[in-house]
Amino acid sequence: MKLSFKTALPVLLGASFLCYSSISASSTQMGISKAELHKAVEKLRHLRDPLNSKKKLLPLNTIGKIVTSPCRKSLIYLATQYADDAQTREALTTVNDNFQDLPLGYCEGTEPCTNPWQSKDATKLVLKMLGEFTEWCTFLPDINGSHDNGLYYIQEFAWFYYRNQAGQDFVQGRDPNNSGNSLETGLKFTTDFSVQRGEFMWSKASAEKVPEWVYDPRIEISDYQLNPDNTYQYRSFNEFFARNIKIDPITQTIPSRPATMPERDYIVVAPTDCIMNPLVQVLQNEDGSVTREYIQNPLQEDVVLDVKNIPISLNDLLGETPEELKAQFDGGTGLSCVLMPNTYHHFHSPVNGTVVHAELVKTGLYGYEDFPNWVPLDGNVGRPGSDFSQFQMFQRGVVIVKVKYKDLDGGTLTGYVASIPVGLNTIGSVVLADDIVFGKKVKRGYTRFGNFYYGGSLDILLFSKGLASGVVQTRLGTQITLFNVGTPPVDPNIATDRKLSIRGVSAK
Repeated sequence: MKLSFKTALPVLLGASFLCYSSISASSTQMGISKAELHKAVEKLRHLRDPLNSKKKLLPLNTIGKIVTSPCRKSLIYLATQYADDAQTREALTTVNDNFQDLPLGYCEGTEPCTNPWQSKDATKLVLKMLGEFTEWCTFLPDINGSHDNGLYYIQEFAWFYYRNQAGQDFVQGRDPNNSGNSLETGLKFTTDFSVQRGEFMWSKASAEKVPEWVYDPRIEISDYQLNPDNTYQYRSFNEFFARNIKIDPITQTIPSRPATMPERDYIVVAPTDCIMNPLVQVLQNEDGSVTREYIQNPLQEDVVLDVKNIPISLNDLLGETPEELKAQFDGGTGLSCVLMPNTYHHFHSPVNGTVVHAELVKTGLYGYEDFPNWVPLDGNVGRPGSDFSQFQMFQRGVVIVKVKYKDLDGGTLTGYVASIPVGLNTIGSVVLADDIVFGKKVKRGYTRFGNFYYGGSLDILLFSKGLASGVVQTRLGTQITLFNVGTPPVDPNIATDRKLSIRGVSAK
């Protein structure tokens, strides 16, 4: 039925009034001034679809959700850039043209599974992005025993750049149509979004589901320090996430995580609670195919893209580490230590020694191109086959410890151990402790190097040449895994209206 202008106008005005009323009510709850609200709404209302200038880019209900989101500034930026900047529009068109189907096991129904970001055109893609990130901004994860959905939106967005160089370029600040040129839209959007979501995760509203986590038996809350009010009540999710473990300052031990044989100077311990695997190199074959295998003669100083068998760029991974220290790791070995959402999120010294370098390298948080290989369905995160060279592009800390230990003849040997905590996806904060500076004496399994806040977290350990083998060696009585309990939480309904599975858990 075709409406006349006189008939349609009251309908439109009524819809606008209802939308504005809803927005105004939400704005009061979110602490947004009416002036800021009005300015944001008007800005978004006047954006046109660049693929069809006769149409507005955003419906009113989408505008309402955006302007009342704690992440509204980054969301408004993305929408505005797409509407006004031709380079951004062309970049997202290229991203959309290069989405890859998901691997087996990651969706319900018929295989192969179409990438959920695949859209009719770039405008539809941007609308999906705005919807997804609006929901993600205030997402609070659930837990049930061994299971949680803390990685849900992280994996959702990972499909955006899954084996998609254009998607990876976009989120890391490069132009997908000419990767030699910069394009800040994707990097600025994801960086600003992460900061704004981080602020939300410090807010009172983020604490809503914290009791659910605190009282879950697999959190083992009794291992952690009580708050000043002598309770396990937390003011925000991040305050809970970065909870402090109980320590004994007199004996300099962590009672629930005792270091193995502290009197022996040649033992290396896990820096935190994690899933640990050897580092693996990615090999480029002559026919262009790629294979992966355990590092045999591993770390080399530089990456040369057209030469085989170069696993990791130490120059980039180690940041501003002095060249003479970087050289110590040429020919060395390494281990990966991946933290899961329900575990302890501080990291400690894996060895006894002296800090000879410490820095925080602030770069990106998104763009690991093969997330299913990084977080497989069997839960072995960072398993053999994972490409660690990509983490030279992520926000990270670098702490290098000089170690001394006895040789067989009683002499003293010297080596170096690097701890590289990496922040991945969403907030991805890496915080180094203030006292981790040059000359600091550190104790294995006790001295705290720093912590992560909510997001993907990884600690890469590197050993100087000849210091240690790149495999995990355990002793009798040491934990090697845990029995599963509980049922997987139901994943949230997401803006793109699809059913996917993450680590074998279906989203309903």
